Amino acid sequence: MKYIIRSIKYLAKLVVLLGVIFVLMQLSGTSTLGAEGGFAAFWEQFFGSMKGRLFAAAVVVWSAVYPHVEYVRRHSGYDLGKRKDAIIKAFEAGGMIPAEVETGAAAGERMVFRGASFLRRLWWLGEDRVTLTRSASGGFEIEGPRRFVSEAQHRIPRYVENENE
Repeated sequence: MKYIIRSIKYLAKLVVLLGVIFVLMQLSGTSTLGAEGGFAAFWEQFFGSMKGRLFAAAVVVWSAVYPHVEYVRRHSGYDLGKRKDAIIKAFEAGGMIPAEVETGAAAGERMVFRGASFLRRLWWLGEDRVTLTRSASGGFEIEGPRRFVSEAQHRIPRYVENENE
């Protein structure tokens, strides 16, 4: 279900982005429809041609495939419980804040980070959540958008090394 919701959110984001581009083209006079062309003329020109229909189909297909490409799970060898402070600092340096950090008996089992700013969360449509879960094989799993997971994988070792010094 998460996959379908992510696909719909991404499709909505692309449609809004294309709508903004259309409005900017109309306002700047660079649209082929001219000043008198409105939404109806755009709709007719866009979906009246084979190129427009193919472009719309490509947007829908990419929206359906994107969540599978964008969301990943990676393994890291560090202990969440022992390196908790360094991991939190690493995420904060990347513009993420702790949303959930388990404490007490289950300390170090799971941490969740989200975008620090409202604009970042809005741009990612609420899908900016990175989850760290203790792995049975040791270390932890990082799950979330590819960009954030990749940044975390490169940033965490530096912060752990700095903590050791």
